[in-house]
Amino acid sequence: MKSLKKIPRYFKLLGLLCLIISLVVFQPPNLFALNQNEEIELGQKVHSQLAAQSVFFDDPIVNEYFQKICQRLMKAVGKQPYPYTFTIVNSNFLNAFAVPGGFIYLHTETINSLENEGQLAAILAHEIAHITSRHFARRSDSSRSNTLLSLAGLLVGIALSTSGGSGGQNTAALGQAILMGTTGASIQAMLANSRADETEADTKGRNYMIKAGYNPRDMYGAFKIMNEQSYPFTANIPGYLSTHPGLAARLASSFADQQAAPAAPFDASYQHIKDRVLALTAQPNRAMTLFAKRLAENPNDDSALHALGLIAMREMSYSQAEDFFKKALSLSATSAEYLSDFGELDLKRRRPEEAAAHFQAARKNGLTNMQTAVGLARSYELIGRIKDASDLYEQIAKSPSAAYPVALELAGRFFGQHGQLAKGHFLLATFFEATGKPKDAIFHCQAAVKDPQGYNYRKKCEQKERDLTALNED
Repeated sequence: MKSLKKIPRYFKLLGLLCLIISLVVFQPPNLFALNQNEEIELGQKVHSQLAAQSVFFDDPIVNEYFQKICQRLMKAVGKQPYPYTFTIVNSNFLNAFAVPGGFIYLHTETINSLENEGQLAAILAHEIAHITSRHFARRSDSSRSNTLLSLAGLLVGIALSTSGGSGGQNTAALGQAILMGTTGASIQAMLANSRADETEADTKGRNYMIKAGYNPRDMYGAFKIMNEQSYPFTANIPGYLSTHPGLAARLASSFADQQAAPAAPFDASYQHIKDRVLALTAQPNRAMTLFAKRLAENPNDDSALHALGLIAMREMSYSQAEDFFKKALSLSATSAEYLSDFGELDLKRRRPEEAAAHFQAARKNGLTNMQTAVGLARSYELIGRIKDASDLYEQIAKSPSAAYPVALELAGRFFGQHGQLAKGHFLLATFFEATGKPKDAIFHCQAAVKDPQGYNYRKKCEQKERDLTALNED
């Protein structure tokens, strides 16, 4: 008999989906009458499973930009009964979705398709409104079952459609088929109610946008793009329309007054973020063709040059990446982002002194995010400046690092190697928790408590272990 470990991942995930379907179909309807605590628990479990499939896009520069928009919107929304978690999913189809308990996800292809920050804020505001309106909880019992079935299919489908494993294109196609089937079946059952929910989310989301200082015309612009770009994909993979029905009708009615509004001005900052996302996620040949075309039109397009450097670095063509980075910096010498990425390239080329200089310059120019902190700490560690590295890792350990979990891993390993075992184990537990590996996280929690210095982490570890055990049971 084959070992379970040798079974392809997509068969394991299909088994998981079948189990969830059986629970949805054969359990009494009242089982899915979700209260608020159950919504939070469901959201946490879905998030943990998605994290375990390594589908999150965790670039620190993009995430910092993204989280600032989310925080701006949440300030406009006001106090909520639980914290919201916003995550970018590395996926090449157009979508955004909300899961009960305050979990909101945006696909990288959606970032690539929109035109400005306001349009991105519009999509996020709409998803926030679905949760603040508790649309999941307001379903009838039968619709709740369909909603959970849809979530189950979404979870497995995303994992497969973004899979880079041995299944290759067949695995991705299988994931797309699951997504089409599960979301299609459940959305048909909830169609009438969902259209009413969509209209309510439009109204609330638009109000959140206005309160946050965004132009409401950007909601019309965002939905127009989603409507136009979703249709070409519906034959193969689910677009935004499959989970947000009635969009064309809503554009003609709810947003009719905005059709005549002038087009939004060019957003250079957003274009730069789009270039970065495309360079880090798209097929290299596709991305290189787009940026080469831009350079043919404007040889001084520093963002396109830098993006080509990022692609070359992905492809491990380090000399070529350095050439592109140097050209981009010659046009924008104080770009903190360009300097920071140059530091990353230096580390890959085993040049820690040059890396430290680039990271220091990036921080001097205002980029004090997790990438520069971790990069500089790694550089100092390699140079032998252990005290300086330790100081930076201390800062990293105290920062919210869930959006860049590798920072927690590196800090944990550093402290473990330098005699602070309890702190190292606790940080590694937090890293494994953030990446959806509860068993590994529990192991490191227990190791932290066993260490003679572990009393400082006992309460935190015990609580984390209880939470992770409950999460792992299901």
